[in-house]
Amino acid sequence: MSSTIPFIKYSATGNDFILVDNRRRILTGDETAFLRGMCARKTGIGADGILLIENPRRADCTFKMRYFNRDGRESEMCGNGARASAYHAHTHEIAASEMYFEVSGDCYHARVESDRVRLRMQPPHDLRLQPGALKTLEYPEGLHLEECGFVNTGVPHYILFVNDVSKAPVTALGRTLRHHPAFAPAGTNVNFVEMVSPSRLKLRTYERGVEEETLACGTGAVASAWLAHLTHDARFPINLTTPGGELCVEQEPATGRLTLAGNVRKTFTGEYLRCD
Repeated sequence: MSSTIPFIKYSATGNDFILVDNRRRILTGDETAFLRGMCARKTGIGADGILLIENPRRADCTFKMRYFNRDGRESEMCGNGARASAYHAHTHEIAASEMYFEVSGDCYHARVESDRVRLRMQPPHDLRLQPGALKTLEYPEGLHLEECGFVNTGVPHYILFVNDVSKAPVTALGRTLRHHPAFAPAGTNVNFVEMVSPSRLKLRTYERGVEEETLACGTGAVASAWLAHLTHDARFPINLTTPGGELCVEQEPATGRLTLAGNVRKTFTGEYLRCD
C-alpha cells in the first residue's frame, strides 16, 4: 500500500531542506531509513535535512520545529532550518511576521521581512577555547591553521582559523575532526574561518549528520562569529560569506543575545511517494 507526503523545498542561504507540515502526525520521526531516503540526492528529493512543523507543547509558542539531518536522525537544532521554518510559518498563515516557536524545548523568536529572516539564538554554552584537537593531527605543510575553540550554539561547533579558506581541506580534515576524541561522544561540526576584516568573515563548514561540506551553516556562522569576537576582536554586526551566500550575526544591545539573519527561498513543492 502506498501514500503520498506533501512537502515544500526551501533554500536558506544554500542550506536546502524538505519541509513537511506534520501537525496531523503524518510522520513520527522514527522513520530513520525513510527520512534518509527522502534526503538522498540521486534517488530521493535531495536535501541537507528535513524540517517537521508540529503543534507546540509550550503555551508561549505558535508551532514546534523538529530537524532531521540527512542521515535521518533527529538533531537538537538547525539555525538555517529554523529560519526556513519561520518563513514557511509566516507565508502559510501559521504565524505572524514576528513569532515565537519551539525547538528542542526552547523558545525561539524570529522576524520575517520579505525573503529575509532574523532568528534570535539561545545563549552559547560549553565554551572551550583550547580543546587541543588540532595538535594531534597531521595536515599539509604550508597550510596555516589556528585552533580558535569549541562552543555549542544549539549544536556543537569546532572553529579553526585559516589564512585562505578557499584552500582549506574541509572534507578531509573536517571528517577527521568531526569524530575526534576531544568531542566524544556526540562529535562536532567543523568550521574553517578566514578573517577578512573585523566585521567580515569567510566560512566553510563540514556538517555532522550531513557528513560533508554544506553551502552554509547557520549555527556554525553564529559559533564562528562569537569565537572571532572573543578571540580576534571581531566587531558586531559580523557578516559572513559562505559558499551559499551571505549571513549576518548581530548582538542585541539590550539582551546580549546573538541573532542570525539571511535570505530564505521556496524552490518547489511536491509529493513524495511512501510505500508501506
